Amino acid sequence: MELPAYTFCHPPEKPRRKSQTLNFSEEGFPVVRPLGWSRQPLVNDTQENYDNSGACYACVKQSTGPTPAWLKFDRQVLRFYGFFKEQVDERVEENTRFRKCTIYFYLADGMIHIGEPAQRNSGIYFQGVFLKKQKVPNGRGGFLEPKDFQLGRDITIYSHTFHIVGCDVFTKRYLMKQRLPVGDEEPWPNEPLEEYRAHYRTSIKPHQKEYALRQFLDLDGKVLRFFCVWDDRAVPYGERRPYVLHYFLGDDTIEILELHERNSGRMNFPMLIKRQRISKETPHDLLSQKKICGEKDYGPKDVYYRDTDLHVGSYIRVFDRDLLLHDVDEFTRNYYRTKYGYTEDMLAAIDVQEDGPEFARMEIPEHNGIGSEADSLMNCIMLVPKAPQKDFIKFIYKDGKILTFTCRMVEDHTHKVHPVDKTRMMVFQYFLSDDTIQVFEPPARNSGCVSGKYIQRIAAPRAPGTQRPYNAGDCYMDQKLYLFDRIFELMEADEWTLKWMEEDPATFPLANYEFVANKIKAAIRGLPATQSAELSKSIRGPDPPASPPPRNPCNPMPPVSPCGNKCAEMATPPLSSKRPCSPPDPISQSPPSWPKSPSASQLVALTHFPFSRSFLLPPFFVCVFHFGFHLVTVTHILTLLPLISNCKLKLPRKPQ
Repeated sequence: MELPAYTFCHPPEKPRRKSQTLNFSEEGFPVVRPLGWSRQPLVNDTQENYDNSGACYACVKQSTGPTPAWLKFDRQVLRFYGFFKEQVDERVEENTRFRKCTIYFYLADGMIHIGEPAQRNSGIYFQGVFLKKQKVPNGRGGFLEPKDFQLGRDITIYSHTFHIVGCDVFTKRYLMKQRLPVGDEEPWPNEPLEEYRAHYRTSIKPHQKEYALRQFLDLDGKVLRFFCVWDDRAVPYGERRPYVLHYFLGDDTIEILELHERNSGRMNFPMLIKRQRISKETPHDLLSQKKICGEKDYGPKDVYYRDTDLHVGSYIRVFDRDLLLHDVDEFTRNYYRTKYGYTEDMLAAIDVQEDGPEFARMEIPEHNGIGSEADSLMNCIMLVPKAPQKDFIKFIYKDGKILTFTCRMVEDHTHKVHPVDKTRMMVFQYFLSDDTIQVFEPPARNSGCVSGKYIQRIAAPRAPGTQRPYNAGDCYMDQKLYLFDRIFELMEADEWTLKWMEEDPATFPLANYEFVANKIKAAIRGLPATQSAELSKSIRGPDPPASPPPRNPCNPMPPVSPCGNKCAEMATPPLSSKRPCSPPDPISQSPPSWPKSPSASQLVALTHFPFSRSFLLPPFFVCVFHFGFHLVTVTHILTLLPLISNCKLKLPRKPQ
């Protein structure tokens, strides 16, 4: 519902369209149209749509093509040199001044910019931009063009008459190309004030006053560094001490710093002399105490050390101390070379190094037998002894692995054994996890000896004549070990020990197949020719087994686990109570019986041992495979010879 007097009739809105002034030509260049509404097409523009009002006639004539003038003459500027006169009042030296200017004419839009270079001590406050960039009218209803500029003629710009005296090369070539008059260059006019200034500079020389702070302003922060030494060993308790001397060029002061050496027994004091001027002669009277304390009551400079008094190889006396300057740094060397012309020989460093004292070498005492040797060694090399560090990786991978041998006590020319001790059989154990040994005696009926531990588990002692303890490589059969003034001969080993030794030929070379075979061959060569030839034929058996690869006991992650499963390649271990890669249960280290040497009846039985006809082993290898390499000796070989000849066993030849 509409109420009376509350209804308004709005007039219809007129279109508010604006004229299009920005457009693109057929060549793709942006152009600007004049203001005013027109429905002209966006392309196929003609020359009348270009804004050439500010350009000269030659520029418009040359830009009749599709390329606009502002693009064709972009960054092309004509440069003219000129001056204008300025009246000077109330000055006797001059009444007219010539102000030099540079006129720039921009061909792209016809604008002009005038700049005035700043002139030193001219008294003119406003110098720099004389006229900002703009179009300058020529007084005839238009604007200035390049044809209005001619060398040797005057041109009026905003009531200032400029006389043009020259131009650059580009401007001259452009005017000649457009066939415009160029004119002749003229020199700059001579100003009366310049002639007066030149006469003033030649006739009167200004007095250069030496300011007290000029040396500080020029040389502040530049320091000469000398390395010096003070030898005071001529007096009792004297010594030879190094120092560093700093000479400050800003105020001719010197400071001497101390160089602290390790274990010198001196307090870590920063300097010997604080920064001050040092006199060449040390005053000893009481009236000169202020100068000694470093107060600024200096006096003539010749009394104090200067940079010319410091030379490499010279002595300077600093409060009754003669310091030898033996070297300088690179900055000091360049300073004397450039300022005073010093040669390299004058700046060469002097060798002041001396051979140090020979200190007494700490000798490790012999072990007194109390405790382990490694534990006692920590008391000698450390003030606060610590427990010796153990090889934890070796303990993990060799825990429970023990080399077991039967042994007995033997004698030599220095060690005698009781006849009862010769009949005692003992067990020698070498623990691979921590390189410890243990000897115990098993019970024997009616022996009259108490069984049990003969030597408790201790670290392996040193081998006689060496500085190293016994290791696993020293444990093999027929080896003699010297333990606490007793000689123990290792006789036989259990099956696990033999297997371990054969699997590690690098540590146990006597358990290597090739080493044993070469030893047997060398023993056969020592026999008579008839027996050696017959045994050589019988030894021709199958090829020896390949030696297993050397074991690396310290490898933290073996490629294949002891159980045979390749669990080492798994990203995470299996979640079970017993990992599949856990090592198997260790073999019992105390077998119920020990292997014996073969008897004659056993050797006879071996010669009739049933074999397959397709593969028959020689009797010698039958004995070796049954009893092992370590139990076969030359005596056994000689025992086999009559048995082979009596049985007339035909030995098979190796197939070709």
